[in-house]
Amino acid sequence: MNSLEWAKLLRLLYADLLSVKKMQKPDKIYLDNPNLLYALASRPVKIGTARETFVVNQLGYMNDVVYGKKTGDFKVNGRYTLEVGGEGKSYDQIADLPDSYILADGIETPYRHKLPIWIVGFLY
Repeated sequence: MNSLEWAKLLRLLYADLLSVKKMQKPDKIYLDNPNLLYALASRPVKIGTARETFVVNQLGYMNDVVYGKKTGDFKVNGRYTLEVGGEGKSYDQIADLPDSYILADGIETPYRHKLPIWIVGFLY
């Protein structure tokens, strides 16, 4: 799997980069590019998977992205907690966390800690 990540076909995410567990298996596996999802899928692609793949692809280029486990979908650069979802995504999972944001599909403008998902495309 590490060879597929090196070839930029997969993106392997770990929850804890400091533990020995990293040598065993990743916590989450994503295709490196969301276009690969649609090119290789034999069934309709789940929109949540496409959203998360897009975010990991765009943020992972210049940032350290780890799997958030129970505290959001992703942790970026050890500081920002991100939850990815649709327009109706609630703040429940990240309500009490500092520097936490929702990247929401289906919205055009930011509101409080809810940002449109397309904005991460400018970071690539």
